[in-house]
Amino acid sequence: MTVKAVELRTGRQFFGDVFRLIWEYRAYSLAIVLVTGLQEVAALWPVSVLGEFVDRLGAGDVGNVAWALMGVSLLHPAVVRGNAVLRHKMFYETDFKKRVELTLRLRARGGEVDLEEAGAANSRIASAVSGMTNATYHVLGSFTPVVIKIVVVAASLVAYNRLLGVVYVGSLAVPLAMTFAFNLMLRVLWDAQFSTTARAEGVVMKTLTGVLSAEQERRFRSVMMERKRILVELVARNQIFLYLREAMLVGSQFLVVFIALGMRNQLGLTPGDFTRLVGYTAQVGVAFINAAACLDAIVSHSRAYHVYARASGY
Repeated sequence: MTVKAVELRTGRQFFGDVFRLIWEYRAYSLAIVLVTGLQEVAALWPVSVLGEFVDRLGAGDVGNVAWALMGVSLLHPAVVRGNAVLRHKMFYETDFKKRVELTLRLRARGGEVDLEEAGAANSRIASAVSGMTNATYHVLGSFTPVVIKIVVVAASLVAYNRLLGVVYVGSLAVPLAMTFAFNLMLRVLWDAQFSTTARAEGVVMKTLTGVLSAEQERRFRSVMMERKRILVELVARNQIFLYLREAMLVGSQFLVVFIALGMRNQLGLTPGDFTRLVGYTAQVGVAFINAAACLDAIVSHSRAYHVYARASGY
């Protein structure tokens, strides 16, 4: 089987396991999606009320808007905390299930395994399980909200002015394309990370329990040094790639603001309108970069599953 065929097969296995977990725990999944939808709508209410507050403040008639602003500002974090409980409950349920399943599956193959290989195998299983359960967590808790937020904000912008809405949504295609390109660039490095981590786990167990010869100590130091180098390089590249996407999102936000400034007389924009415009686009920018970081993590986790499947012969 070619390398590309193996990549496709393990990729299908990984995402198949993720969506089977979502379906198996569909009651949790549906609750998380519904609460997440409420969470993202509630996140936009303070921005809208703040715009009204700014306009009323200028007119000298604040009324009860300040109390309304405080109320909607307290609602959103309450929904977020409840959503976190739901997502973590599902995460721990799925983590327990898959860890037991994969460990017993490997044990059922039988045969003698030395301590170093057992440590490496345990590390690969832990990384693969973490990949599946974290991907499940992120699909429900990160991608759902960003889709909802973009739809809601884009609809608000289009309703206000079609040009502003189309320009802003269209500009998001650039950081989205950058996300897919960066993940392709990091794929080999992620494979090296999980392979080296598994090797390090096995070497550490052998170092702790066996005779510490000069050769064993040299292997231990060499593997740990390689692991450190790979992790430092991954962190540096991830942060650079995230910053480049953040810069593009800031550019998208200011593009909409500058267009709105140029049309302010035609549209009759008030200070409150600009407050809403900046607030909405800023929220989408933050949500988008968080979702991009989560997509990076999901692809990384899929590589952990790939390393596990390749070593296990699945």
